[in-house]
Amino acid sequence: MTSDWTPDDETARTFSRYRKALLTERELKPTVRELAVAELRNGATAAQLSDATGMTPEVFRRLAREHDIPVAEKYRSRAELFRARTAVDKAAPDA
Repeated sequence: MTSDWTPDDETARTFSRYRKALLTERELKPTVRELAVAELRNGATAAQLSDATGMTPEVFRRLAREHDIPVAEKYRSRAELFRARTAVDKAAPDA
């Protein structure tokens, strides 16, 4: 089945701009991820990287977890802090 669909000029321009942006994003994504990992290791926060890139902070939190980059203590949840303290207490030999 063949379609004779042809978008109007404005739609065609919008689709073309979108396609170019998508290709640019795909091209830059590996470099941005690599730079973000380095910046996370240097102390940048997920929120700061989010502001700089327009991606959500969760993207950078996941990236940090993937690369075993510890989260600064002030950004850890109470549950994470409790688990960390409990693990230390359990690992300490009984006196």
